[in-house]
Parts: sequence; C-alpha cells; structure tokens
Amino acid sequence: MRPPYIPLLPIGRDLSNLPYKLAIYAIIGVILLITYGIVGSTYIMRLDLLNSLYFTVQTIATVGFGDIRPITPIQKIFTITLVMGGVALLAYAFTLTITVVTMAVEEITSGARQRRMIASSKDHFVLCGYGRVGSAVHKELKKRNIQAIIIERDENVVKKELWEEPDVLAIPGDATDESIMIDAGIKKARGVIITTGDDVDNLFITLTAREIHPDIWIVTRASKSENVRRLYRSGADKVISPEASGAEDIYFASMEPTIMKITDMHGVGDIRKESEIILKHGCTLENIEYHLPEFKEPLARKIGVSDISQLNRFLSSLEREKSRKKSLESIYESVSGIHSHWISGPNKESLKKVAEELEKEGLLLGVNLNEDEIKELVRKHGRMVEVVLKPEMRITEMHDITDIKEEAEIILKHVCSLEDIEYYLPGFHEPLKRKVGLSDVREMERFLKRLEEDSKRMESLERLYTLSGGGVHSHTISGPDTQSLAKVESDLKSRGYLLGVNLTREEIVKKIAEFGRVTELLLRHKASDIDDKRIIINMGGRILDSKHYLPGLREVVTRKLYLKNKDDLKNCEEEYKKPDAKRSLETLSQISRQVHSHTVSARDVETIKKIVNALKKSGMLLGVDLNEEEIWNIVESEKIEQFCIQ
Repeated sequence: MRPPYIPLLPIGRDLSNLPYKLAIYAIIGVILLITYGIVGSTYIMRLDLLNSLYFTVQTIATVGFGDIRPITPIQKIFTITLVMGGVALLAYAFTLTITVVTMAVEEITSGARQRRMIASSKDHFVLCGYGRVGSAVHKELKKRNIQAIIIERDENVVKKELWEEPDVLAIPGDATDESIMIDAGIKKARGVIITTGDDVDNLFITLTAREIHPDIWIVTRASKSENVRRLYRSGADKVISPEASGAEDIYFASMEPTIMKITDMHGVGDIRKESEIILKHGCTLENIEYHLPEFKEPLARKIGVSDISQLNRFLSSLEREKSRKKSLESIYESVSGIHSHWISGPNKESLKKVAEELEKEGLLLGVNLNEDEIKELVRKHGRMVEVVLKPEMRITEMHDITDIKEEAEIILKHVCSLEDIEYYLPGFHEPLKRKVGLSDVREMERFLKRLEEDSKRMESLERLYTLSGGGVHSHTISGPDTQSLAKVESDLKSRGYLLGVNLTREEIVKKIAEFGRVTELLLRHKASDIDDKRIIINMGGRILDSKHYLPGLREVVTRKLYLKNKDDLKNCEEEYKKPDAKRSLETLSQISRQVHSHTVSARDVETIKKIVNALKKSGMLLGVDLNEEEIWNIVESEKIEQFCIQ
C-alpha cells in the first residue's frame, strides 16, 4: 500500500500572492481611516485642517497628549470610533506586514519560487542525482540550452548550491518517491536521466518513472556491468556506464529519440544558410562527417553549435584567417561538398521542419542514410581529388620534466595544438601513448600547478621521463597551416629539444641509443658490497632497478629501487642490514652467481660514460646494454658456488 499523494506544488490556483493583496487592502483601510478622522475632526471637533490631521494621527496611534479634548457627547462618540478603528486596523496591517516579510524570506529559503517554475515546465528532462556524473550531464544539457529539473537527495546541495543559480531548477528529495517524480513534472517531461551512484536506487527510480509515464524515454547509469541487464529489464531505454563512455554519451543516448543524421551537398559559401536553418528551429548541430570515396570510414569532427553567436564566431574566424578558410575549401572540394551532420532537437517536429527546409533550399541529399547509401551518393555526385587535412607533424624530443612549460609555450604561441605524447619504455615493443589535447596556455598552467601540488604525481612523471631514454618522447602537433608547424620545428631545434620530425620506430630507437641517458649495466660483486651503487650516485646517476638472473629457469627477478641521492643510498644500506633482508639478498645473489644489472639514468650522456669507466676500473662491470642472450651466456658461464637455503 502506498500513502495518499499530497502534492508539494499547487494544483489549482496559486495562493502565494494572497497576503500581498491583503496588505494592499490594509493600507487602503488605513488611508480611509485617516480620511474619516480628518473629515470628522473638521466638522465635529471644529478644528482646522492641520489640527484635524494632528488630532487624527495621535488618536489612531493612541498617544493621547490631551492638548485637544472632546467635549460634547457627539465629539466623544467620534473619538471612540476613531480610537477603536485605529487600534484594530493598525494591528491588522502590522500583522499582515510581518506575514508578507516572513513569506518572502521563506520563499527564498524554501524554494517556493523554484517549485512554481517547475510546475510550469514542460518538454524538459528530469535529472535524478547531482553527483559527479549528474553535474557533468547537467553541464552538457545547459550547453545546448536544454531545460532540466534536478532531483537530489542531499538537501544541503540543493539549498546551498543549486538554488543559488537562478536558472537551475532543483527539488530536494528521493527520486524513488512517486510524489517527488510527479512534482518534478515527469508527466510533461521529454525524458528521465538517472545518474545516482547506487545501481539499486537507479533500478527503483527506473521502475517508478516507467510506472508513472509508460512512454517516457529513460536513460540510466550503471556503476557495475553485471547490473546493465537488470536495468534494461526494469524499463530503461538506454543504460550507460560512465566509466566506459562518459557524460557526453549519456547526453546523446538521452537525445536519441529526437536526433537525426542529415547528408548535405554544398560549398563553404552555404555553411551559414544551412546552419541558420538548423538553429532557428531550436536544434543543435552536433558534428560533421566528410565522406571520401577512398576511405572506408568518414572523417568526423565534433561541432556542438546550438547558438547563432557560435556560428558567427566561426565564420568570422574564417574571414580573418584566410589560410584556414582555404584549408576548409580544400576539404569541401575533396568531398565534392558531400558531408553529414548529426542534428539534435527539442522534438521530432522540429527535426522534420529542418529536413523539409533544407530540401526546399536544394541542400539535402538524404536523412538517416546508412554508410552504403551515403557511399552510393558519393559515387554519384563526388569525384576523386587530393585531400588536404589539418596539417600535423610528429616530433621526437629529449628534455627534462622542468622543460615542459617552455616546450608547450613554443607550440602554443604558434597557434598549434599538442595532441598526444608517447614514451619509449625499455622492454616494450610499442610506446606508451597518452592523449593530451593541449591548445590553451591556461590548461598547461593548470597541469603544472597540479604537478607542483602533488609530489607523488611529479615523482611518477619523473620516473616515466627517466625510463623513456632519459627524457626521449614524441608528440603529434597539429596547426592551422604548414608554416606554423615549420616555426614550431625551428624554435624547438634552436632550444636543443628536437631530435627529429616524423621519425620511424627504428629511427627513434637509434636516437635513444645515441642521445639517451638511460643505460643497463651488468655487474658482479658480493651481496654485501654496495660500492657500485655508491659510485653511480656520487657521480650524479640514478638507479631505477636491480635485476637478478636465475640460471636454468632463465627467469629474472626485478627489484624497484629508484635511488636518486645519498639519502636514498643511506636508507637502502640500512635496509640491507636487517636480518631478513640480508638473508634474502644473499640467497638471491648466490642463486644468480653474484651477477645482476642496474638500469641507470643520468642528466647527460657524458655522465653515463664516466659512470661506466669508474665501474670498469673497479672490476665490477661485465657489460653495457647487452642483449638478453649475451647476459644469459655470461651468467651461466660463471662458476657455481656452494650455498645453502634454510
């Protein structure tokens, strides 16, 4: 059994303005009473106008100075009526004033204004949960001018955060409660987006929403993959895992009922005409896809234009930057003007109007065409020409972590973007790649600030730079034109950072061998002897790890060390003195026949050479940067010494 539904929002007439109207009536009553007093004082008390006003006010206020007294019976009766009317009316007016002020304060603090706005909303989304994912989805909706009503369980978040924003509508409460969902206008909404972090809550909210509105579009979040099927069964139209797709995918899944793909054919000169048709119907131009006969997949680029000002800025930039406009004209020429857009709109009627108007203007080739149909259109209307894409180059550099800022500034000042970074780790056939997408100097400053504040993150990045050939890495750099890329190349070369442009994997390996400041040294000494470490640290090197080789099994035991200074060396020496550590290390040393290797980095190649010469002079060095077979030949040829493991 469910308790009877008591609406939080007014269903019939709105009574919120009633005290304000009564206050106006009270003020009118006071004015009439004063008028009555002045007229009565003039004709009954036989006073002039000023004294009539004076006598009326002091009588209504019950001050009673006694300087003007009623004498006759009729004067006394008049004075009594004036006193009684004044006391009653002023008390009534005062009470109403307090009520109005109290209601005004309560309206601000309780969200009454919000609730009235929510009651009048329609074609909106009901967003359940305003956590990390919910806030990101809300930003995506706001970016496209789409109204959302938020239901958030945490009352403090609603009152102290959401209600602070005048254009944000929110209700405090549990979205699993049917009455709360009705208050959020689910019956007039276009869809429900559920983003709480609890899959059980998401399931019950889905069931509640489907029960109230059987035909509404429901998109829900799944924190665990095993719950995806359950959420679909509960009535969700789309189930999204933010860990896999993110808030933008939730947005597109929510828009799926009112989204369509149009395929057009026109030149750069008709961009404004096409875009204005789309925007004037309240739709958003999400992306653009260029269809090339020689490519299996279209070349896609996100746009996200929902406002005419965004379109004007883009077209103005084309007029200012002739090279950019020329590049765009080359792309349009390459595809014979054939391209597609995903268009999202407030409803299906708007999308239909967009398609009809584009067709009327002779721009539209088709709606929601599949790839085969589009390829047929390309073959019919298109022609094979050379494609000119956004210029880019791949640079390989070598520098320290402290040089990141200067490197980025060189790239950004020429209006170029740093797209990614690749590190070359020893023992890995493929580089470790990470997307960067840096195109703004403020993003770079925020990244460096986070590094300074997080010592562990800084140390991890330092290790990565050290392992990758002592600072050897690659970037993909894109720019508005080839001249900008040439300037970036020249500046990086003049600073001594650049090793090469568009190098192959083999060429990069050679560069690491030639310029890299990381080397692997094969050594032989007793376990208790740390002279090799002392030599390396004292000469400015860093020890990243230690590898022990187990003959017969041909297995390698690797210990991470990362010794960078004398304090680290001292801590390592103290650690080795512990009985358990000493016994384990001696046993491991005996098994590996006292042969082990260190991965060593230094600030330059000359320092590496000095370390190698010093270790060679000490008699501990067996080889430098040997391949795996050479190392095993040395280990297995060493004399086997007797040892005992207890």
